[in-house]
Amino acid sequence: MADTEGFRPLDAGRAVELSGAITDQVRDVVREQIELALRETFGRIPRLGASAKLRVAAGVLALYAGGTLIAAIVLLLALVIPAWASALIIAAVLAAAAAVLRAKAKSHTGHEVSPLPEQAPKAPDLPR
Repeated sequence: MADTEGFRPLDAGRAVELSGAITDQVRDVVREQIELALRETFGRIPRLGASAKLRVAAGVLALYAGGTLIAAIVLLLALVIPAWASALIIAAVLAAAAAVLRAKAKSHTGHEVSPLPEQAPKAPDLPR
């Protein structure tokens, strides 16, 4: 039989008190975790706002530049072969390039950044 010296049974009032204390502490820890995650997430927004706008603008301009370059290549190739054939050749090259980029992106799927908070508050000590 196990040694029960120094062990006292837990009365109902003490059990209710302890369960209430544990409930309060769990609620506080969850609230702190949520607040920390929100602070980390919303704290990054002002820094990323201006940068994101500039990146989007650069991306739109690059898209237009790429489209213009592709049109120029099609027109240049149309000097040698029919226009429909030059457009078809360029479309096939672009589709192949897209397939290669998609395969490369698919091989990197395990390397995402975790959306979980980087810090966690210290868990409070439980009453004895």
